[in-house]
Amino acid sequence: RRKRSRRGNMAAGASFIGSAKCWRKLHCILAAAGKNSNRVSGAVTSWRRQCSSHSEQVPSKPDMPEPMDNPYKEPPKKCILCTIHVDYKNVQLLSQFISPYTGHILGMRMTGLCPKKQKELSRAIKRAQSQGFMPVTYKDPTFLSDPKICNIKYPE
Repeated sequence: RRKRSRRGNMAAGASFIGSAKCWRKLHCILAAAGKNSNRVSGAVTSWRRQCSSHSEQVPSKPDMPEPMDNPYKEPPKKCILCTIHVDYKNVQLLSQFISPYTGHILGMRMTGLCPKKQKELSRAIKRAQSQGFMPVTYKDPTFLSDPKICNIKYPE
């Protein structure tokens, strides 16, 4: 069996002459000879055809896209209690975060509080309930008509 060369049945010299590397090398050699020689410029001509409009093109700034904010990004949620001190004696504030039907403490998803204030709020509610400031099993009826601090929707 005869081994085939990498480039098929073509002779090595013929494939080298037709390759792109050869033409690049030839172009570099001709360009270097034109710069180094004392001949008049233009005596050595390049094998490539020069495009007149190519040298005049300048990238224009107005065509570039302008950076902008993501229009689908939701604004960051802010905790409503971050500026307020939560105290176990402020029963009216604490009752806003209790379910009116069961007396359970509402979760972070419903109240929209940050984890630090939610923990502080739940500790204050438990402390107020254990000391008798708040009822445990229901919401105090005097605070049922208070305006809602957070956007909680109850079925009516």
